[in-house]
Amino acid sequence: METPAAEQDELATLDALIQSALDYKLKGNATNYNLILSKFEKSASDKDRSQLFLALPRSISKLTASMDAYRELIHHIFMFDFMASPVVTDSYTRLLTHLVTAQTAFVQPAIKMLVRNFVRPEPPAIATSVKGIPRITTLGTQIRHVEATVPAVSSVDILAQFEEAVVRRYENVHAAFAKVLELVPAAIHMVFECLCSAFPHKRRETLSQLAYLNNILKLTTYAKGLQERVLGLIVEKLVAIDVEIKLDNTEEDVFTMDDFLDDDCCADPEADMVDENADKLDHMMLAVFTYFDQLLAADPSAHATLFTYLLKSFDQSVLNTHQSKYPQFLLFYMAKTATEHQELFLSQLISVSLDPKIPPVTRRSCASYLASYVARAKYVSLMAIKHTLFHLLRWIHSQVDLLDNLPVDGIAAAACDPLTADVIQTACYIVCFRGLELCGSEAGYGFVRSLGWQRILMCPLMPFRQPVFQPSVANEFVNVAELLLLLPDECIEELLQWISTSTTVKSASHGMNLERSIVEKNTTNQACFFPFDPYLLRRSFKYIGPLYLFWKHADPSWSGNSEAFHQVQSHMLAYDDDAVESEDGEAGDENASMAGSFASSASFMPGSYTGSEADPEFFPSRSMSIGDEPLADEIAVRNQIDHYHDEEEFGF
Repeated sequence: METPAAEQDELATLDALIQSALDYKLKGNATNYNLILSKFEKSASDKDRSQLFLALPRSISKLTASMDAYRELIHHIFMFDFMASPVVTDSYTRLLTHLVTAQTAFVQPAIKMLVRNFVRPEPPAIATSVKGIPRITTLGTQIRHVEATVPAVSSVDILAQFEEAVVRRYENVHAAFAKVLELVPAAIHMVFECLCSAFPHKRRETLSQLAYLNNILKLTTYAKGLQERVLGLIVEKLVAIDVEIKLDNTEEDVFTMDDFLDDDCCADPEADMVDENADKLDHMMLAVFTYFDQLLAADPSAHATLFTYLLKSFDQSVLNTHQSKYPQFLLFYMAKTATEHQELFLSQLISVSLDPKIPPVTRRSCASYLASYVARAKYVSLMAIKHTLFHLLRWIHSQVDLLDNLPVDGIAAAACDPLTADVIQTACYIVCFRGLELCGSEAGYGFVRSLGWQRILMCPLMPFRQPVFQPSVANEFVNVAELLLLLPDECIEELLQWISTSTTVKSASHGMNLERSIVEKNTTNQACFFPFDPYLLRRSFKYIGPLYLFWKHADPSWSGNSEAFHQVQSHMLAYDDDAVESEDGEAGDENASMAGSFASSASFMPGSYTGSEADPEFFPSRSMSIGDEPLADEIAVRNQIDHYHDEEEFGF
């Protein structure tokens, strides 16, 4: 729409004033120049500010010619606050587009200004209403007191108007940002650094954190090139808040054991939370989950890209963070969207856990994540669980093979290896949670029975006596093993004896509960922490709850287990009958079926169920090891014996 003639005349007059002020400024007379600067103040009328922004584009050539001389004016231009009326913001956006297209030197300050406007402004101070002010008036000789009533504006109305203005501000900022990126595509390379520097400190209040988070997430919807780095930045900031959450056995209001969890436990978002950081993280996790849902609703194929970005962020920011509690659930949530995501995640966790070239801290962390993920993710298939156990147990038996071939004086040193004990604990933890489910078919029960549990638990390593092995896991595994007849009675008795005399035994209440990890003070032991322990953030729980498997104690009398156990009993009888019939056949010892296994170079890779994508060079010339010391030279390569399942079924 054409500007009315009167306004055109006013703009022409203002333009002449600006041109004159800039010329006189170079000559040392700053009177009119300072007058121009005063029009940037918020106290100036909307009309004055709007006309100033409409007139300034005509002077851009002079500004760029002597940028040092007009430093104050340029500074005022890029200190704009979008918390202004629509007429002012529209005029300013026009000026901004002229600036960034006329001179590349203006692009970076423009980006910084736009990002700065993502930060939530401070709310207005609410003045206390004054009911009456006493004053004295004199009428003739008579004096009387009169109370002057001062009408007070409702604080609720003031705050409501403020919130509406904040919403408009963000809308205007995003509109301006989109125009700048459209006009200057190269500007996207300057954005991420600005986003990092402007991110609110982790101790800032929840509203500030949430506002900035939502704004940078919205930015990625029209600046796709920023999505990977922005998600990485967000995960990093979530971890920074997460580590501030106090995870202590006494904090049962926030971190309740799963025995007492039900569907209503995490349902009340208004209930007071003990930890302010947990509440802040809850809001932020909810915002990210909502963002994922919106993206997937608009483009169902977006899950592949999102998962890739999250997996990279997990590796960089989460994996080696000591006792990270919640940010990893973003990956847990996204992995449910496709089987190939679950395979890839499991592949990486397994391969790193078993790779002697990886630092021990990372290997132990991966073992904890592997155990917790397979145990807790409902959507992980039984076949994936079998594959995981097969790879773990094959590697464990190879380590026991090495122990069996060591000289007597070398066994004591090798038996102190905590990494092998970690992997054994991972396998036991998975069986504690998924054992009954795995044994739901005759083939599944036969698979679990075939894994050679007695050999690995009674080997010179004595894993149950290792400090890294949680007594709660050991206790529960013995319960499951006794229930499913995975171990003979004499073995169970000896294991219970070990547990009862172990120096790592905690109190009885801890020893029989797998609902969450036992967090010890003054310890850096990562292996005792299972990172997918119950999700107790109340607002965002709705995204995790339906995907999450809560622990069920191995008690066949419990109503939740009775039907499954009844079905397993028939498989146990069938297995025992088959064992008796084949006593004189191939290899009847239930605990020796994997005893002589030798780990090949094959690895659990995406698509390895069929073997078509398995890479034989994934671990080139990998040697067997106890801990981190290669021992391949000490042991000649032996022929592999037959397993309960042949290798083709497992993708080798």
